[in-house]
Order: sequence, then structure tokens, then C-alpha cells
Amino acid sequence: MNVLILTDFSAQAYNAARYALNSTSGASNFYVLHASNGGAAPMNEALLELVAKLEKEPAAKNHFYSALPFTDNLINATRKAVAEKRIDLIVMGASGKNTSNIQGLGGNTCNVAKKVKCPVLVVPNCEFKEWEKLYLPLDLRFPVNTEALQLLQKLPVTENVTLDVWEFDLNNSGAKIEDFRLPNYKLSRKTLTKESDFLEKFWPEANTKANLIVLFARQLHISEKLLNRLSAGETKKQNLPVLILHG
Repeated sequence: MNVLILTDFSAQAYNAARYALNSTSGASNFYVLHASNGGAAPMNEALLELVAKLEKEPAAKNHFYSALPFTDNLINATRKAVAEKRIDLIVMGASGKNTSNIQGLGGNTCNVAKKVKCPVLVVPNCEFKEWEKLYLPLDLRFPVNTEALQLLQKLPVTENVTLDVWEFDLNNSGAKIEDFRLPNYKLSRKTLTKESDFLEKFWPEANTKANLIVLFARQLHISEKLLNRLSAGETKKQNLPVLILHG
């Protein structure tokens, strides 16, 4: 795989980079990108030092690393890197300096997830754990291209991995997605009919059992709309990595 790691040299970004080294099931090309509108020379040096530090990590063996300094804004730089390096997956930290309308995600993270058409793995402050259970909420009112799920076949999952699909049929239409071609996964499917089920049923179970939450970029309103109904005092910080797909 070709993996793009976005960094702002923060501890959060480095944790995401370390997590990324475990995010593929074979030898991969890791490109570490920093975008800046000025001060390119010192940033280039810092980027090279960061890549050298990553190469010393225990999980760094058998991978290949490159520094990608860009004098541009983050979105433009990321789009260029995705096209030029044929990136399969972007990895970045969950928090940022700006607030966002998704609980636990920074503004830059949300912009990349929404504006760059490439899968994004968003990593909070957590250690890598083998992916045994993946949770996927789907709003059946919106179309989903299940071919985007083929990326899951390249991820470092366990032999008995389960994909828990929670299909929200909020219009009680009886609709169902039939085309899940994931031979490496055991499918578990549930149908729910109320918006409140996201917070009352899906979220509590995912927070205790999931190793990874999978979302589609066109369906980010699932988390935006429902998580924002909770006050800061009621909402637990999101500590699960989230894989955002396009399609």
C-alpha cells in the first residue's frame, strides 16, 4: 500500500504516524507530508528528522519512507500527494487546533476527510490493537458504493475479524444493502429505525467492543448530527480510530 501520513510535528501527529506503521498487512510505502505556506527550509529539516525517527520504530521494518514537504495549504498539498503518489490511505491525528462539528476531531482533520477523495484513518491518542471487530453505521436514506469497502481487505485484521454493520432505516422503507463482498470478514448485521438508536445502542456498544469504526464521507452526518446533541459533560472523548471511506 501507499500510505500518506500528515504531520504538524505535534505529539498527536507522531502517535498517528506510529499507529500507521501497523496499518497495513505487508511492506508499504510511507510518505510523510507537512504543508506550510512559509519557512520551508527549517520545516524540511524537521521532516527529515521525523522520518529518520519513524524508521527506528519497532514496527518500521520492511517498509519504505519518504519525506514530502509542501509549500501550500494542507488540502491542496494532500490532493497533490494523493494524485502523484497514488495514495491508498491517508493517516492523521484526531485532534487539531480548530474545533469541528464532529466530536473528538479537529477542524483540519474534518476538512481532509471531506475534501480529499481518499480513505482517511483518523487516530486519537491510543495504541495500536489488532483489528478484530470493525463497526460500520449506515444511513439507508443515502446511497453507498460498497466497492469502497474493498480497502478493508488490505488492512491488518485478525483471522476471525467481524464487520458489524448497523443499518439505520429511519424511513422504515425496508431497504437493505446486499452487496458486501468481503471474504476475509464475518458479517454481523442489525437494522435500526430510530435516530436515538445511534447514541443509545450503536455508540455504547462500539465504544466497548470495536477496534475500529468505519464511516463513509457522505454519511458523516451520522456522527455530526447525533453526537452534537450531547453536552460536553455527557460526551465521552472518542478514543477509537475511525476509517473514513469515499464512495
